[in-house]
Amino acid sequence: MAAIESPGASAEALKATIKDFWEQEVCGTRNGAEYASDRRRFFEQIDQVRYEQDYMIPNFARFEQAAGKRVLEVGLGTGADFVRWARAGAEAYGRDLTSASVALVKERLSLENLTADVATGDAENLRDFPDNFFDIYYSWGVLMATPNTEKAIGEAYRVLKPGGTMKLMFYHYPSIGGALVWLLYGPLHRDWRWPREVIADHVESPAMKYYSVRDVRRMVRRYFRDGPLETHTLLGAGDLLTHRFSEKYRGAHWELIQQIYPRWLVRHIAGHRLGTVLTIHVTK
Repeated sequence: MAAIESPGASAEALKATIKDFWEQEVCGTRNGAEYASDRRRFFEQIDQVRYEQDYMIPNFARFEQAAGKRVLEVGLGTGADFVRWARAGAEAYGRDLTSASVALVKERLSLENLTADVATGDAENLRDFPDNFFDIYYSWGVLMATPNTEKAIGEAYRVLKPGGTMKLMFYHYPSIGGALVWLLYGPLHRDWRWPREVIADHVESPAMKYYSVRDVRRMVRRYFRDGPLETHTLLGAGDLLTHRFSEKYRGAHWELIQQIYPRWLVRHIAGHRLGTVLTIHVTK
């Protein structure tokens, strides 16, 4: 079953709900919460946890290759990746749906005396930017959370220069992490809907979408018709249960599950083909 895009007015209402959700807690901030009073340590701890869990990001993003290039990152979170574009010497632009994220990113740029163009914005309507403007478009785990993902990919294509690259991460289906969420909230709660429908209701922000490799290639090729396209699946923290649980999953029984979880089996039997992380790299 293909992932469903949300049309019309209902999509705008959903987008407002998604925005409200992430205004309450910027993605990743819980990983530095114990150091919130020491802002440098706060961001350092967030970054340490991020790159332990999403270990594949540096090799995928290749921040060091962005010097002198015009880079747009959409969906900033705490700015862990974004500051690396700026540190590398890129002309960095960042857009996020939430004011909370933008404020955090501006704070950490100020702490490091870095400059960049950061503001609120919508992945589906990058009205700030002209056609053929960027060398790199980057978005990690964000576009599958916007109501019309295909439209967002179309905007990425529009603002990229010919020869520019788009680098994305989506959640992959089928995956170990998705299966765990479906099992917990589907059969164990007598919810017999399609797995992706159950997952969408219980992973992070409202209506989060998981995509098959085939789904992704179809969406991307609608716009990027000729350039090289690479997709890879990788085991992530949600597959290995190495992430810090949200308040929703706190308690002794969840701690026990995390301790006894068969990570060796997942790594060596299921492997990366059933990983939740799906990376996409394509050239315009």
